[in-house]
Parts: sequence; C-alpha cells; structure tokens
Amino acid sequence: MKEYNLEFFSKTNWVFVLVKNKKIIYRSKKQGLAPLIFCLKNRKAGLKGAVAYDKIIGRAASLLLVLGEVKEVITPAITREALALLQKEKIKVQFGRRIKKVLNMKGDGPCPMEKLSRDKNSGEFLEALIKR
Repeated sequence: MKEYNLEFFSKTNWVFVLVKNKKIIYRSKKQGLAPLIFCLKNRKAGLKGAVAYDKIIGRAASLLLVLGEVKEVITPAITREALALLQKEKIKVQFGRRIKKVLNMKGDGPCPMEKLSRDKNSGEFLEALIKR
C-alpha cells in the first residue's frame, strides 16, 4: 500500500490531491485555488475528513480547507499564518518549509486571493469569493 506523504507528492506533477480512506479520490494539475473551490462546490463530502495535498498553502487556501473540514494537510510550502490557522483548527499539517507570502502567478506581487482573504474568517472569505 502506498504511503501518501510529502515525499510521495513531491515526485508527482499534481498541484492538488484529496486522499480519503487511503485512496486518491481527486487530483488536479490546475494552479491556484481552482481545484479546492471545485471540491468545495462539487465534492464537499469528499473533503470532510480527507487528507489534502496542495503545492502552496497560504491564508486563502487554509480558510477553504477549514471550511471543507479536512483532517490533514500536506504541502511543500506554507505561510506562517496559514500554519497557525490550520493548527488552531486542530488540522494536522505536514510541510516542507515556511514561506513569508504567496505570490501571484507572475511572481511580481502578492497573490490576489491572499489579499482578498485578509482579515476574514472562512465564511466571510467564501462570501467574498462568491461575489467576485
């Protein structure tokens, strides 16, 4: 049986993966929050109690993972704020390194989703995403 951990996922080209009952139930190569938002809309039951792998976790992703009620997060890179938020919610976190911030796709400024999530709780952030 495969061990789904940081080492395993670092050898794949997947950006987002959900594992439940030791089986991969969803995977995506799409960048940003798109795969996580898709799962919240279409596979919410799959998120609950699952292990989520994401290439980068910032505040925005962590708020959505809390909404999805995942039990564990695996990521090569996480912001300090995201780590604290997940730990506060008693979500187990396996990570490679802490990063200062998540950048936009061009790498020349802050991620717009990180800006949008600033000073919001999970529900407020989801509401702001819907209005967008």
